[in-house]
Amino acid sequence: MALPVLGVVNHVDRSGTVLTASDTAGDLGPSNMVNPIIARPWRTTSLTAYCTIDFGADVDIGVLALRFPRNTAFPTAGTVQHQLDPNGGSAGAGATYDSGAVSINTTDGYGYHVIVLGSEYSARYWHFTFNVSGVSFVDVGRAWAGPVFRSTYGLAYGDQDTWADPSLRQQGARSGAVYVDRLEPWRVMSDSFVALSNSERSDVREIARQAGVANQVIFIRDPNTVSTETVIGRFRSVPVWSQQQWGRSVSSFVIEESL
Repeated sequence: MALPVLGVVNHVDRSGTVLTASDTAGDLGPSNMVNPIIARPWRTTSLTAYCTIDFGADVDIGVLALRFPRNTAFPTAGTVQHQLDPNGGSAGAGATYDSGAVSINTTDGYGYHVIVLGSEYSARYWHFTFNVSGVSFVDVGRAWAGPVFRSTYGLAYGDQDTWADPSLRQQGARSGAVYVDRLEPWRVMSDSFVALSNSERSDVREIARQAGVANQVIFIRDPNTVSTETVIGRFRSVPVWSQQQWGRSVSSFVIEESL
């Protein structure tokens, strides 16, 4: 397992950021990817559509993520190309970073396409292009581009992972038949960063301050299996950190996925 990744700053939400797309269906424009509600997406009927995100200035980027709503079909076949370009450059040139055509690498039931960059890049423009198949349209509920935190020693043993299912189930008193009102479940991850140095503890404390319980974070438990080990959501409560020994701390948190 690779070292986990946690981030709170999403430059897509940055004031003045401009999102443009080659194709939009109805009023479901690319600005919807700024909305933290995943179910309100940018929709395109072009399976080769592209989107350009202009942050207005160079910003630090360590992860790129697209979250597809699970209440509609999302692509599991095809590719996405990501290109980053600096202030003064041309969007889509890929002068700072060019992923090439990489697999969409999504998994049924999850809906995440994620690129964890080997190092952070400074760029003003993020341009991504789809070349997918197997669907009649593409919905993207959230786009994420920002810096990330990695601890030296990763996570403690005892992590927990489940799905919260709000579906309602009722049994008829006479017939015994069970009636179900199916609702969409969301992921819940419970983890602890272990053996944090003093500087790492300060980093986690700052993430907790910025996120609170209101703002979204991105958490990638294992960057080697991003399609099923990523959540974009919120802390259930503000993370707590405690000192294990001199100069070493542990920070525990629970993240509930956004829908």
